[in-house]
Amino acid sequence: MSRAKGPSDEDDGAVSRHAHHAAVRRLVETYFGDVWRFLRHLGVPERWVDDAVQDVFVVAARRFDRIQPGSERSYLFATAFKVAQAARRKFVREAPLDDDSVVEARVDTSPTPEQELDDKQARELALRLLDELDEGQRQVFVLFEIEGLTMQQVADLTELPVGTVASRLRRAREEFQTRFERHRNSLRGGR
Repeated sequence: MSRAKGPSDEDDGAVSRHAHHAAVRRLVETYFGDVWRFLRHLGVPERWVDDAVQDVFVVAARRFDRIQPGSERSYLFATAFKVAQAARRKFVREAPLDDDSVVEARVDTSPTPEQELDDKQARELALRLLDELDEGQRQVFVLFEIEGLTMQQVADLTELPVGTVASRLRRAREEFQTRFERHRNSLRGGR
């Protein structure tokens, strides 16, 4: 027998919605700039980027419970990649022929020397941070996050139980994030 909903049920729902909104707000505040730049690098014209960023965060808000802790940026970038593909198709279809941004969208989007240097430095930093993880954590992290294997595939490959893989991955994500934040703070002068 189900009980009738009372005021405390409504309060619980309001608290849950408030917590969800607060978490999504933190996600937007933390990653807005990264997602915006990523979409621009993927060729979304500047005047359409704000709409594309909004689309990314709408998807993230709807599917927030599916985002693994520590994988927020990866999830947002994967979503941004799909949104960028759709935005570019829509842009080319709908843009007037005399619109200069059509040319911009079709211009070579290969990385500039500055972007290549940034990418190289980011890869070097990632490798340094990975080197600081213990071997078990690093192995699981690389196979899952970088190589894109499923949890079961990682378990099969490493001959570990899935629960152990999940535990190591969680700890590796936390360690990686902590070390990354420490590095970022050192660049900001310890703020």
